[in-house]
Amino acid sequence: MRLTVKKLAKSYGFLWALRDFDLELPPGSFVALLGPNGAGKTTLLKLLAGLTMPSAGAIELDGENFAANSSITRGQIGLLAPADHLYDQLTARENLRFFTALYNKSGQAGMLELALEEVGLAGRADEFAGNLSAGLKCRLSIAKWRLLDPGLLLLDEPYGVLDGSGIDLLEMFLREQCDKGHIVMMASHHVARALGLCSRALILHQGRLTFNEAKQTPWSSFDRAFGDFLPRGGS
Repeated sequence: MRLTVKKLAKSYGFLWALRDFDLELPPGSFVALLGPNGAGKTTLLKLLAGLTMPSAGAIELDGENFAANSSITRGQIGLLAPADHLYDQLTARENLRFFTALYNKSGQAGMLELALEEVGLAGRADEFAGNLSAGLKCRLSIAKWRLLDPGLLLLDEPYGVLDGSGIDLLEMFLREQCDKGHIVMMASHHVARALGLCSRALILHQGRLTFNEAKQTPWSSFDRAFGDFLPRGGS
């Protein structure tokens, strides 16, 4: 999948949450999306996920404007966020069955069971999702997106509720997605981890893209762009 963003903007009344955002990403890109609180990171992810409509600009996936064809989002774009949608009244296994059926990704039952096992939920597959901890729900979301296998996977601060093994699991999954030629974009304040994974780093500040460079570029330019507004915390 190739992602092209042209002059993307989003305003709420007189407040511009994002403006004049341009981006071109080839298949297999892993993007670290960085910036302080209120910089526009979550707004950008919601726009790319089709959860909110832009005030201006266009988003193209493989040359097709998905705003003109919303069906392209089904199974092609995933958003793993703290509020990633799961049904609390369904068990972990039932959630995966529901979403794979919804996105026409129903396969052999063994794939679903394998996904539960890989995220450490095989022994809790019949528990209601509402009874799982935030960290286990995040693991279930990883299993969900592993099965749905979207070409564009967006993540909004995924590290907060995961323990060490959960972080290892997440990062292995993200590398696998890129190896398949999918695009991953992750917003995070865990700068060291994000930079260790990414092939490209973006910095948003006050709704504008202030830094956009590939990882092979010397990071001295990144240090200058960093300034004092973005903490290096998290590892």
